[in-house]
Amino acid sequence: MFIPRKGSSMGVRTHISIIVSDQEAHTSLPRMLQSVARQSTGLDAVEILVIGTGSHASDAPQAWAAIADTGAVRLVESLPDTPAGEALNRAVECSSGRLLLFMRPDYRMDAKFLTTALSVFSEFPKADVMYADYIRIARDKGQGMRSGLVQLPDFDDTLLQTTNFLGPAVMLRRRTWERIHGFRDNTTYRFWDLWVQAATAGCSFFHVNYPLASCEVSNIPFRERAEDGRRKAMLVINNQAYFHMHTLRWAIAYLRGDAWAQAFGFMTIPDSIEVTRMMHEHVMRSMGTDTLLRKAIRQFDRATRQA
Repeated sequence: MFIPRKGSSMGVRTHISIIVSDQEAHTSLPRMLQSVARQSTGLDAVEILVIGTGSHASDAPQAWAAIADTGAVRLVESLPDTPAGEALNRAVECSSGRLLLFMRPDYRMDAKFLTTALSVFSEFPKADVMYADYIRIARDKGQGMRSGLVQLPDFDDTLLQTTNFLGPAVMLRRRTWERIHGFRDNTTYRFWDLWVQAATAGCSFFHVNYPLASCEVSNIPFRERAEDGRRKAMLVINNQAYFHMHTLRWAIAYLRGDAWAQAFGFMTIPDSIEVTRMMHEHVMRSMGTDTLLRKAIRQFDRATRQA
């Protein structure tokens, strides 16, 4: 459903499409929409597309429009078993903005997000993707989770090759979207995969050194940790040209179940040196060298104490 904003013309070009994946009817969605309503400028140039799977009431878009203070709100329905990547791709196809912003219900936009974004893409025509510092809000306090400002580094391919450091609320031009494959469903690290696609295509990333968004974080469920290795391996295989040949070898070996290829650190892809070390340590263990090394260390310790 589309409702034109009061006082605006239906002929006005939409500049920004905010796409929110809410397939499980998250209770945080109204607060995310409130952060849209608080934008200092740019709200007249926004449309909001909420992805659902039949769990929202038919009049939900009217309520969302009232909260976000814009009538340009639509519900993009998908079947309950639709893969998340496919649903996101369909929402982009239904959108009309020249700039695309992907949000989750637990994200919040700073009041100057749109002002800053429009300025960046206007003043820097070669910028394809914009990301900014953000505020991390710990949902499970007292369990190792900390809230605070997260200051991100300027873009570096070597960083993206090992971890998804871009943070929440990343914005890109539609022309950038048209240069890449879109969201894939063979890895649940869909956004990381998307940014790697953009980097592989030679797109330019612009870093805003100011917290323009916030997001909630919580302890990682066991299932996500257990599936981390496979998700990373599929991301590497999806984008082979972006990674070192040793890292690609690790990804193939991990999926094949080779003993030397370990999952590595959570949400961290091993680089070429770490893959080489991984293989070397496996060979040493296979030869029994690690046992001999531990024996030598024990003998040295005993000799030192006796002296």
